[in-house]
Amino acid sequence: MVASAAVIEFTLTHRFACSTERFWALFWDPEWTRTLILEGLGFATCDIEPTIEGGGKKKRSMRVTPKLDIPAAVAKILGPRLGYTENGRYDIASGEWSYDLVLSVLSERIRMGGKLTVEADGPDRCVRHSKLRCEVSMFGVGGLIEKAAEKNMRDGWEKASAWMIKWLAANPAT
Repeated sequence: MVASAAVIEFTLTHRFACSTERFWALFWDPEWTRTLILEGLGFATCDIEPTIEGGGKKKRSMRVTPKLDIPAAVAKILGPRLGYTENGRYDIASGEWSYDLVLSVLSERIRMGGKLTVEADGPDRCVRHSKLRCEVSMFGVGGLIEKAAEKNMRDGWEKASAWMIKWLAANPAT
């Protein structure tokens, strides 16, 4: 029997006390990003490839091993050390970051990714809109994995946002 894929999509919005220029400068800083991922999110590993720029786009890939909160049944399917590679593209003209996550296991059955935009929200303030998606094609357990993925995505983005808010407050622009 062929599994039909259901897609979960949702959008998260976060406000930050920094300009859009500062937001993107931090985003592209590999040391800042590594600190956010390792210290802010508590991930086990984070390896960031150099950014490649050309043709009106920037591309970046990074491999991470996240800290997950998943049900035992999902952990049994995915294994003890799930990791993923984020392959992202930034369109300089539109200001949109889009990315796909390639899981270290079951990557042909679990597809995740999203799009991110940032807009000004007054002087030295911005709003980040993150549209996230998860698609699982696994008969019988797809819904369980999708729910666990959505919970971890929401929790991770909220935790990252809280860390960023605290970091920005402690490190004001000069």
